[in-house]
Amino acid sequence: MKNVKHNSIFSELIQDFIDYKRVAGYKYESEVAILKEFDSLCCSLNIEAPVITKELSDIWCTKKPHESERSSHIKRVSCIRQFAFYLISSGYEAYIPVNLEYIQQRKSKYSAYIFSHEEMDRIFDASNRVYPNRRSTMHLVMPVLIRLLYCTGMRVMEALKLQLKNVNLVDGTLFIESAKFNKDRLIPISKSMREILVQYCAVMHPMYLPEDYLFVGITREPCSHHNIYLRFREILVTAGIKHAGRGYGPRIHDIRHTHCCHVLQAASYNKTDLTNVLPALSVYMGHESVAATSQYLKMTAEIYPDIIRTVEKLCSQVIPEVQL
Repeated sequence: MKNVKHNSIFSELIQDFIDYKRVAGYKYESEVAILKEFDSLCCSLNIEAPVITKELSDIWCTKKPHESERSSHIKRVSCIRQFAFYLISSGYEAYIPVNLEYIQQRKSKYSAYIFSHEEMDRIFDASNRVYPNRRSTMHLVMPVLIRLLYCTGMRVMEALKLQLKNVNLVDGTLFIESAKFNKDRLIPISKSMREILVQYCAVMHPMYLPEDYLFVGITREPCSHHNIYLRFREILVTAGIKHAGRGYGPRIHDIRHTHCCHVLQAASYNKTDLTNVLPALSVYMGHESVAATSQYLKMTAEIYPDIIRTVEKLCSQVIPEVQL
């Protein structure tokens, strides 16, 4: 992505900050537009010193009438909050805006929903019964997408961004490119999942076009996350699984959490050493660290109490208690 020209007193610092974030592994694309907007604001206010004062911060953080509080406003404040921290670490003065996202999380923190094996069976069955519509491909997409998410633990957007060039049905692997934390990873899939994808591609992609997306609508455009979300809600209703409303779940992303917990449950039942499973699972899931994966240990024990002794023993090593 080309660098955007900045004109305010912060111009060089903004570009240095963007470069710093990208070197750290963040894509930092949408944030560039936010920082350009901040740069323009500073020009309009004739800011002459590279200092984020409380007055400047308050002007920037004021919610605009058209902004969604849960997305664009929080992201705009968060971006300048991070820039302010960067300025301070570089020896400049800066007022730190309030962390709106943290406040929102404290008010309402979503708890991951782990589907039982029986619930997943009902979801699979319900996805098979999505009613065919000549103006939609959802009756073909949803059964395959849900199975792929459960079998691999992929993030929904990772699956929706898959192109045919990243799907190797000979070796049975999927290449996830530039995912979260700017990581690439190669995911092996089971023989049964590979066969499902072979059948799906024979119908949806009779002509192999490498740049085509795996999951597409009738216009051949990639399926949108919003449309998938709505269809999954319908599938939950058919499966007899209650939904608490938008923002409360269960969500389709919870299939990823379910995959992780079910893998750990199976490993425990098979007497597999969980200290060996965790690092492999961490890489497979695309987590930033093993610590991020280890949170699923206690979650798994809560769902399946019969393995709690195994998990507690391992958690004492993986997540040691802090002595105060």
